[in-house]
Amino acid sequence: MQTGKVEMSTPPAEDVVATELVAARREGRSLTRFPGVIPASMAVAYQIQELAMSRWQDSLVGWKIGYISADRRTAGDPDRLVGPIWRQQYHLGEERVSPAEVGIFASGFAAVEAELVIRLSHDLPSHDDADWAAQEVADLEQHLLVGVEVASSPIPDINSLGPTVIAADFGNNNGLVLGSVLADWPGGAPVQLACYIDGQLMGEGSAENLPGGIHHGLATALNILASRGQPVRAGMVFATGAITGIHPIGAGQHCRVEVRGGPSVELRTTDARTLLRS
Repeated sequence: MQTGKVEMSTPPAEDVVATELVAARREGRSLTRFPGVIPASMAVAYQIQELAMSRWQDSLVGWKIGYISADRRTAGDPDRLVGPIWRQQYHLGEERVSPAEVGIFASGFAAVEAELVIRLSHDLPSHDDADWAAQEVADLEQHLLVGVEVASSPIPDINSLGPTVIAADFGNNNGLVLGSVLADWPGGAPVQLACYIDGQLMGEGSAENLPGGIHHGLATALNILASRGQPVRAGMVFATGAITGIHPIGAGQHCRVEVRGGPSVELRTTDARTLLRS
């Protein structure tokens, strides 16, 4: 009697990378390097991101938007990248008495970024040929809030490896702490932010620091998401980019971002492995 041989298919390289990135994030551990060949294009990077997202057991609340400088992107590519923000890593700082506790990969990469965050009020039309422009996006019903993005990854040198690696690994995002709505926007002077770590001023700036401005960044992000078939729902938040710089931070440190003359939002970092154990 002849027995049939079971053929075992080899997972695609992108699937292997996504699996390893998700495993490291779930376990709060670092990686010594990117777990595979560095993606050759943003299209491949987003394939990995989509595969990783399909393995992540949480609901999506929004997206971080990161700027890509001209010398780090392929001609014709967007000047922004996006990464998912998850419910369990999303904190409403204004509803808390004590600073939000946010996990970082202590042996990987960890930084905080003072951000202006846009929260959209309505679902957006879903079509893959969207061509949002900055002014069109500015006219959408929305709220502007102050926030702190926790940029953290299991890969210690993620930023030096380039935008395709950043995009592949959830956009180098590991949380967002959201503060108050800035009720008087969009009128008046530009919102000025200051970022402190353990009481030391790390940087100051406004949305004018972001190339093209926050609505150009949001329009670019919406076009990327439309091309990927990712729906944009009412209430989703978009962290529009680092206003005061990218500020390295370690476990156990305190960060405060304040609006000059207005509200502030705070967090304290913890080794992600400690949070997982608790």
